[in-house]
Amino acid sequence: MNARPFLPALLLAAALGFSPAARTDEADGFRPLFDGKTLAGWVNVNCAPDTWSVVEGMIHCNGQPTGALRTERQYENFVLELEWRHLTSGGNAGVFIWASPEAAPGVPFLRAIEVQVLDHGYGNTEDYTTHGDVFAIHGASMKPFPPSKGMRSFPTEKRSKPSPEWNHYRITCQDGTIRLAVNGKEVSGGEQCVWRKGYLGLESEGAPVDWRNLRIKEMPSTGATAEQSAPVAEAK
Repeated sequence: MNARPFLPALLLAAALGFSPAARTDEADGFRPLFDGKTLAGWVNVNCAPDTWSVVEGMIHCNGQPTGALRTERQYENFVLELEWRHLTSGGNAGVFIWASPEAAPGVPFLRAIEVQVLDHGYGNTEDYTTHGDVFAIHGASMKPFPPSKGMRSFPTEKRSKPSPEWNHYRITCQDGTIRLAVNGKEVSGGEQCVWRKGYLGLESEGAPVDWRNLRIKEMPSTGATAEQSAPVAEAK
């Protein structure tokens, strides 16, 4: 097939500052959560100024101190996709879903449903795994999908890759139900989550980690009540 007739469209897109990837995001309903250059749209909750930075088009976290980087706004029903890699064996981090705007009382973590981001070197036990656990923390609650223990859903398959390889997460959240797909297959999740509307966050927890290709597709609200929603961040 002759591609030459398509070249003017590509040149025009480049001149206007659009990329084929950006056009694809628009076409499939996704939009970027990270512009690849700055941390615009994100809030450093309780970390040091240099904990979070942009390095070679990625969000880089040096892991110190423990805390979070969250979105400026809340989300209710959505599909979130991202890629992550640990830079050291045994690294620990997480993705916070439907989170509070500030740390929960007495801890450096957000109240949220956490999607675990744990490297293979950390090890696996009957209490946690390195392949995509989903669980409620610090006041949040959910009914986990089996296999489970307490409010922690364990993955049905071991699909994550060890440091320094990249892993892809697709997190689908609808009406208080969360589903995690690791590298292309759903493995864990839960339902009856409280909250079911809140902020999205990335966790700093002692180890350097990179994040890239963060994008989100929002779906219509289904009317989360005040009791089902995280408090709104106070204006500063």
